[in-house]
Amino acid sequence: MRNLVKWMAALSCLAVASPALATNGMRMIGFGPVQNAMGGASVAAPLDAATALSNPAGLTALDRRADLSGTFFDPKVKYSATGGASGQSMSSDRGASYLPTAGFTWSGLVEGLSLGAGIAGVSGMGVDYGADLYGSSTMTSFSNLRIAPAASYKLRDGLSVGVAVNLMWAQMKYAVAGATGMLPRDVQDSFGYGATVGVQYTPVDLVTLGLAYETKSQFQDFSWTIPSHTIQTPGGPATVPGGREKLAFDQPQMVTFGAAVRPLPILLVAADVEWINWSATNGTNEPTFSTNPNLTGAQAWNMSWSDQWVFKLGAQVAATKDLKIRAGYNYGKSPLDPGRAFENIAFPAIAEHHVTLGLGYDFGSLSVNVAGMYVPEAKLSGGNASQGLPSYTTRMSQVAFDLGVAYRM
Repeated sequence: MRNLVKWMAALSCLAVASPALATNGMRMIGFGPVQNAMGGASVAAPLDAATALSNPAGLTALDRRADLSGTFFDPKVKYSATGGASGQSMSSDRGASYLPTAGFTWSGLVEGLSLGAGIAGVSGMGVDYGADLYGSSTMTSFSNLRIAPAASYKLRDGLSVGVAVNLMWAQMKYAVAGATGMLPRDVQDSFGYGATVGVQYTPVDLVTLGLAYETKSQFQDFSWTIPSHTIQTPGGPATVPGGREKLAFDQPQMVTFGAAVRPLPILLVAADVEWINWSATNGTNEPTFSTNPNLTGAQAWNMSWSDQWVFKLGAQVAATKDLKIRAGYNYGKSPLDPGRAFENIAFPAIAEHHVTLGLGYDFGSLSVNVAGMYVPEAKLSGGNASQGLPSYTTRMSQVAFDLGVAYRM
């Protein structure tokens, strides 16, 4: 167990060092190759130890196992605009991210009780434009790592409840509109906490239902010391004072309901419906400066995101005794407000359609799982004259590949 803790701590550092530009808003569609291959549908279909992150009640359906995987995540982001720096059109230099996911389950200590834990980068976003709309760089980055110790208890045959304690570590950095107080090396940390509670119920042998509620994640304020400096604005140079700046940036509550059906012994079909309460954390005038607002000279944050409904569908076919083929689809309408021109260029979380495929092969107690995700280009257009951007279009496409191993004890 001590070695496992050290192993997971090392993965924690790697996850935070590799921020992603996420897909359902700023949240990943799933965790690891099995969930991702199923389009993220997992609340009623516990297939690997990452269920500790999505619905801890599913732990009682799993044998003792450990899962380890890595994701290569490569978003392509660009924008075009009129106004600002004479209608620039640029592609982000952000590049790909490498994200680990790990988990384990343990049962047998107490009858009906299963323990587990999961670790993953659950959300992130950002861009890196060398010269932005106001004649200087735009660099944004947010990443959120979660470690979730979990427990599940089988109340009776077919009915389990579970809870996970979500321990989180987030990092943020940004430099926009010529704000010299925010340098790329000026990375700020924040620790947060929350919880996920879940229920899983199998009323008949062929059908399983799942329900998971994730609380709002409360984070410490991000904090920077900003020196007095001159910035370039649409109206010309301006001097802004220095001081301590704090930004409150929590993560939203969410509810997911799922169902899994086995119409044939070799076929599993799973579907989830998820509600994400973005408006409470990224809505009107959110996130907010809690002290000395706007010392960087950047515009006040007003992401104006709306709540998001996400639909996930996945299928697994046991082609042979050892080979499993998986496919999935995930859709979530972008929560962004087209009127927030600069925010949507700096944080373009506009991906909507996700198509996934994957395979799993068992070598005795060891399994190898792979998955791929393709997100066709999505675009969002609008304008905001008060920001000096009468019109803009931001675009994004994504590809991702997962490779993982699982060991059943």
